[in-house]
Amino acid sequence: MSDAVARINDETLQAPEDLYIPPRALRVMLERFEGPLDLLLWLIRKNRFDILDIPIADIARQYDRYIELMQALDIELAAEYLFMAAWLAEIKSRMLLPKPDLGELAPAEEDPRAELMQRLLQYEGYRQAAQWLDSLNRTGRDIWPAQAWLEAFEAQKPDLTLSALLSALGQVALRQQWYQAHKLAVENIELDDKLHLLKRTLPLQQPVAFETLLDPQEGRLGVVVTFMALLELARQKVIQVQQDSPFSSLTLVRIA
Repeated sequence: MSDAVARINDETLQAPEDLYIPPRALRVMLERFEGPLDLLLWLIRKNRFDILDIPIADIARQYDRYIELMQALDIELAAEYLFMAAWLAEIKSRMLLPKPDLGELAPAEEDPRAELMQRLLQYEGYRQAAQWLDSLNRTGRDIWPAQAWLEAFEAQKPDLTLSALLSALGQVALRQQWYQAHKLAVENIELDDKLHLLKRTLPLQQPVAFETLLDPQEGRLGVVVTFMALLELARQKVIQVQQDSPFSSLTLVRIA
């Protein structure tokens, strides 16, 4: 009897002895990566490493374990994954080599990880940009433009003859002659003329309301000129101006 067991609804079951499972029948779902750089970024985030100070030894060891796991599960690997493993091993070996002491004037040696870090930063920027673009509304997936289809139609031509069109054109030209522009000019009202008019028309010693002196045809300009003429006559002591209360009507009396 086999030692393999299974539990279903808290019941322990034993596998039969003649149970055969083909090697390729079981599939283990791992994280999906788009390439070796994507795998390295996942390892860096998982271990909370600084992308600008990558511990190559730890990353290379975990990367190799992942490659071995995929090979053990009979997962086909692209050549770029194996190339990255060799590159990590090369960087690791360069960092383990002793550095010669060339003095203070010697140029600083380039970090063996510099190119890898630059490619990782560039790849991460591309991924963030791709995620941002994917979050936008996409035509045909999230939004649909408004569309309308109109049935084809043929414009109907008016049933007119050439003589009818010429007749209509002649009527338009004739009506155009009837319309003439009229120029309107404001008549000037002189203060001296208004003074002489008031002196001739105001009766002596008889009260006259200010409103009776206004001509509606003169408009606002006539009101202003008439009022200024009355002020001038009052200054000359020709008339007296009376008002019973503020904003009440003005009463004029000619005294000379």
